[in-house]
Amino acid sequence: MIDAREAPQQVRGQLATELRARSSEILAAWIVRFERSPLRFRRATKAATHTAQVANLLETLTEAAHGGAVALVPGSDATRELERSSAFMGAQFASEAATAFDVSAVLLELREVIAGMVVPADAVALSRLFDWLTVVALDGFATAGLQSLREQTNEQLEGGTPVVEILPKVPAVLLVGAPTPAVLDNLLARAWMLAVGTGAPTLIIDCSGLAVAGERNFERGYRGFLAQAEGSALHVLLVGARRHISDAAAKATSEAGLSVQIFEHLDSAVAHALERAGHLLMRDRGLGER
Repeated sequence: MIDAREAPQQVRGQLATELRARSSEILAAWIVRFERSPLRFRRATKAATHTAQVANLLETLTEAAHGGAVALVPGSDATRELERSSAFMGAQFASEAATAFDVSAVLLELREVIAGMVVPADAVALSRLFDWLTVVALDGFATAGLQSLREQTNEQLEGGTPVVEILPKVPAVLLVGAPTPAVLDNLLARAWMLAVGTGAPTLIIDCSGLAVAGERNFERGYRGFLAQAEGSALHVLLVGARRHISDAAAKATSEAGLSVQIFEHLDSAVAHALERAGHLLMRDRGLGER
């Protein structure tokens, strides 16, 4: 008996030849099976929407099959492009109104069509491969969905986090949730520009609304803010920060040549900022009178 791995090239290439010859038949059968698939519940998408993706996947499979079914080992060089195509397809589904059930139906129904058209020995290897590709596609679907959710959350945090002048010459940024280092950089940069634009002597940075993940990111964003404000006379009022955050911020602020004061509650920080702003206004008026 000849081992498939030792078979002549023309024998090992028979699977690829058969897949290419019957590609139209496979695609037509897949459309029918996908539309009727019991794996799909909402049926929000039509087979026609994904026919081009499946045709591309079938073409990639045909190229990979030139070494015979025995070469179609999950994770091997022969299946690398198939895995990439499956992951990309899963990610595309995440951007549509599709579900993980639709992703599974695409690949598992294609598996059934192809397995029914090839010899039993090849069908076993192909079924094992398609099980793996389904997992890869679902991973791509989940990863893309999570990334999209993170991006939406970041946009909402950056757009919705209050960077306001609470009272004249009392600018503040009220941090909430778990902003990423990049979002924190942008928020603190906006707060710095607000302080500069209003001529305020202080800036309130309220950390009481930060989640644990946001606290972990705060130190990096705060150092970026200090780099911007370095050399200025701005007095930082840090509110609601836990001990390890306030200690690190105090050290970094001192190293940057700025001053910082820690408050437990926002009202105390606002009162202090008003007092300093009042002294500044009185000084300015005195100079004006002279």
